[in-house]
This record gives sequence, structure tokens and C-alpha cells, in this order.
Amino acid sequence: MRFSADRTPARTRKPVPLWLQRHVPEDSLAATATILNTEGMHESLPGRIALYLMISATPVHIATGDILSVNADGTGDFTSIQEAVDSADDGDWILVGPGVYTEPSDQVVDLVGKSIVVQATGTAQETIIDGEGIRRGIFCGNGETPATIIEGFTIRNCLATWYDWNGNSMIDFWEYFGGGCWNRDGSNPTIRGCVFVENQAEYGGAIYNGDETGVAANPRLEGCQFLDNGFAQGLGGAIYNMSSSPVLTDCIFSGNRSYFGGAVLNFNGSDPTFEGCAFLLNHASSDGGAMYNDASEPTLTNCDLAGNTASDEGGAIFNADPSSSANIPIFEGCVFRANTAAGEGGAMHNFSVSPVINGCEFSENIANGGGAIYSWNSSTPAIGSSVICGNTPDQIGGPFSDQGSNTISKECGTDCPTDLDGDGTTGGGDLGLLFVEWGRCPDCAADFNSDGVVNGEDLGIMFVEWGPCF
Repeated sequence: MRFSADRTPARTRKPVPLWLQRHVPEDSLAATATILNTEGMHESLPGRIALYLMISATPVHIATGDILSVNADGTGDFTSIQEAVDSADDGDWILVGPGVYTEPSDQVVDLVGKSIVVQATGTAQETIIDGEGIRRGIFCGNGETPATIIEGFTIRNCLATWYDWNGNSMIDFWEYFGGGCWNRDGSNPTIRGCVFVENQAEYGGAIYNGDETGVAANPRLEGCQFLDNGFAQGLGGAIYNMSSSPVLTDCIFSGNRSYFGGAVLNFNGSDPTFEGCAFLLNHASSDGGAMYNDASEPTLTNCDLAGNTASDEGGAIFNADPSSSANIPIFEGCVFRANTAAGEGGAMHNFSVSPVINGCEFSENIANGGGAIYSWNSSTPAIGSSVICGNTPDQIGGPFSDQGSNTISKECGTDCPTDLDGDGTTGGGDLGLLFVEWGRCPDCAADFNSDGVVNGEDLGIMFVEWGPCF
């Protein structure tokens, strides 16, 4: 849906929706458009998730060190990923064939600080690191750098093992961190094209970044998927960041759950970056269906947050900084749609923090108050160049700073400029009206590209939009 600040919104037809263009390579768009138009998968969030999964791919690299092979059937150099890691030197490549891999230890793979590449040769769906419900998947706790690369695996069914965080030699119920992966002691690995599925921990069901010493762990995650991680009473269903600032690009978070931060919880000065990510159908038993930010300053750029829910506040996002109000979350070019909170803030709830919101869309979100955004206790979000419409029961609850170029309305329209006769379809009637205005015609409705002339270019635009407006 696209809107205009200076006119009444009208209908628009999109063969390939913007939310999907952000996550699909250009050469896949044509095929995806066919799927969307013929199957109608864009009409449901599960359909969106299916499309995301269908088009994911793992990039190919060229090895520079020795190559070690791992195959579960015994045809490689090793049958165990850990054995290959233990034998590898910095710069080596470990190529892992399809199969299910586990280990009789606290984690399936410990990278032991080595600058190596561990890469699946098949798809993530067929190359699996399995915690068997009793151990962690991956551990990076020896200062791993971005040259430590894990690529193309499914990390599933992992459970964090106990770690004596407070040093009292007693097992406390909360001392379980990073079910799928724990990055600590300043470890900053690169994780690409991996799928984290059904992993659990008290903190960070899929990944925990940070440690008890306060040293940041700042991994880079590219093209990863986080599906059905966490549990109702945990914190950060997929990722928990403790004073850490990872960078995530083109990642998908779907179906994750926890008490605070259904998908992600950022705590104590964590400043992560999310670019081109999607948060779909995540749930918080309390606040922040997709993300909970506590005294942290995340930046989300061109991200989509849809269908997330919270049993209390902030259907998609909960921002809080009660101690200082100094941390300012930033949301740029994001879409918040159909998120729900039982309390206030269908899409976003702000407590003692004033985020910056620019070029975003908030639509069809639902809450008890502040259908799109709810702010209180000295929160004054700065909102600019954004569309806020069609939220229930209202659009914005509490104060905000209007930065200009906003469209705030009770109802959302659609924009379909080629529907010249207003019947909801670009068809023969519109074609006739276009020919009536053919030629030099400044400010004519049929001058779709605004060049002052109605000609073949405008005719081409009409044919692209031919059919029902969506």
C-alpha cells in the first residue's frame, strides 16, 4: 500500500509487494510475481513466510586454505564437525555434507577461536546441527572474529546447558543462555544462511550475545531464519543481546515467543542494527511481541513487522529507558501492519524513551489504546514522513513530535492511479479515458509519469497495472 500526504489515498496494484521485494533477489521477482498473482499467497502471513523460505539461497565462496570434508556416511575426512574443527588451522575450510550432526557434549560445535569457514555443501534443510533437546548447538567463546564463518545449516532442537553466571556454584533456574548459539568473551563470528528452529534457553532461545563480564559480542548475521524458538516464560525468544550490538541483514523472525521480546530482547546498552529484516507472527506473553528494548538503541531500516502479538503492551515493539531516556531507538522505512496488543500500543509502546520514526507505515494495528503508537512518562517520539492509518481504536496515544510530511487518518485508502473511472479495476474504460487525454496534457490524470504528455509510456504503465486494484 502506498499513500500520498497531499491527496486522498486511492487504490494501488502491486504485482510484487514491497515487503517481498526487500527480501528477494531481482532475478527472482518475475517468478515470484507469477506466484503471487496466481496463488494469492500474499493475502496471508503464512503465505509470506512460505515464499521467504522458498527463495532463500546460500552464497558460494572460494577456499583459500586446506579443505576438510565431513560426511555423516563416513565418505569424508571426518564424520564429526567438531573433530574437523579440532583438526583445522586458521584459514581452513570445513565442507559439511548433508546429514544430521550432534555430539555427546555441552554443544555440538565449539569453534575454539579459530578463523575457519564451516560450510554446508547441501541446503540448510538437509544439513542439520541437532541438539537433541539436551545441548547447545554452537559455542563461540574464544574471541572468534568475523573470519570465523558458519554457513548454510539448520540449527534445531537445541537447549542451553547450565552456566554458573553468578559464581555461587549453585544451579539457578535462570542460568541458561543461548540454546542454538552462545557468542561470548568478545566473539564476533559471521553466521550466514542458517535456520534456527525450535531452540530454547532462559535467555535467547536461538542466540545469546554477551556475557557476565559485560564484554560485547557483535556477530554478523546474514540471511538467517529464526523459526519457533523460545518459550513463554523466557526472555528474547530468538535473540538476547546483553550490552552487544550485532548486525543483522535480510533475516526472518517468525513464530518465536517469550515473556519479554517475542523475537528479540536488547538490554543494557545494546545497539544492534537490523536491515531488511522481517518479524512475522512472534508473540510475547507480556510486552514486545517482536522486540523489547531496555536502555538500548537498536536501528531498524526497511524492516517489516506484521502479525506480532503481545499479551500486554507493544504488539510489535516495546521501548523503555526509565533510568536516563538517553537511548533512542531508530525506525527508518519500516512497515508495521496487523500487530496486536491487549494493552496499549498495537504496533509500538514507548515508556520514558523517545524513538525516531521516519518514513514508516503503521496500519491495521490493534490495541486497547494507541492503536499504532502509545507513549507516556516523558516519551515524545519524533515522527516524520510516515503514514499512520486504519488502526484501532485510535492512531496515536500520548504526545509526539510532528516532524512533518505525515499522513494520519482513521481509514487507509489505496492508490491506483490507472483506475481513471474509479471502478476498482484498470480496464477498458480507463483505456478509453487515457486516449481522450492523449497528447500534451499537463496535470492530466492519465499522465501517470508526470512528464506533461499522455503517450505510450503512460499506456505501458496502464498495461502493467491492468486488472483489479490491490
